[in-house]
Amino acid sequence: MSRRVVPLTGDVWDRIEAPCRSCLFWALGEPRPSATVPGRPDPDAEAAQVRKQAWATARLHEGRAPGRAVLVDDVVVGFVEFTPAPHVQRRAGLVPATDPTALVLTTMWLDPGHRTHGLGRVLVQEAVKEAIAGDHPAVEAHGDRRWRPDQCVLPITWLLHEGFEVAREHPRYPLLRLEVSRTVRWAESIEHAVEEMWDLLPRRAPRPVTQSVAEAVLSGTDV
Repeated sequence: MSRRVVPLTGDVWDRIEAPCRSCLFWALGEPRPSATVPGRPDPDAEAAQVRKQAWATARLHEGRAPGRAVLVDDVVVGFVEFTPAPHVQRRAGLVPATDPTALVLTTMWLDPGHRTHGLGRVLVQEAVKEAIAGDHPAVEAHGDRRWRPDQCVLPITWLLHEGFEVAREHPRYPLLRLEVSRTVRWAESIEHAVEEMWDLLPRRAPRPVTQSVAEAVLSGTDV
């Protein structure tokens, strides 16, 4: 089994088969994708996908990919979407605003068959590496206290488990923050989890020799 992390470019977007591909909830402050009848095209979702890809393309033209994707045997099994705070549309109401200097994690998706194997942590690590490369002091994300598995927003319990801390409270969508200054300690704490992920995933090829997660975060290379 081969696994690699790649930038979230246009050709990768085209290979993602998930409702989150058209989610504009945090990126542009719009409603989540609606459920549709299986096999029936959703014109709203198709229009949202076009807008989402335009938003992602604009980030690419600025020189930074708006996220990363994990490929297992060249199949996209998960992705994380992130961007500097000024590119995220603030939602109306009292939802806590992000720090304008932070890198904001807007959504993440993992194929159900590849969950609980540690790939979510790998994607968070990619967000931290991007924050370091872009000189952002922290990664921020809004958690959802009422999260369900079919949603594109992120569960607060999972974010807390991955090292984020509540920066500003909200009844539904508190703002969570992961300080880049804690990266070394955080990276060392997840290194064993990434090793366990390799042991859990079935593989048909010899396991590659890789550097440690802590070394990868500090050097800016993929693991």
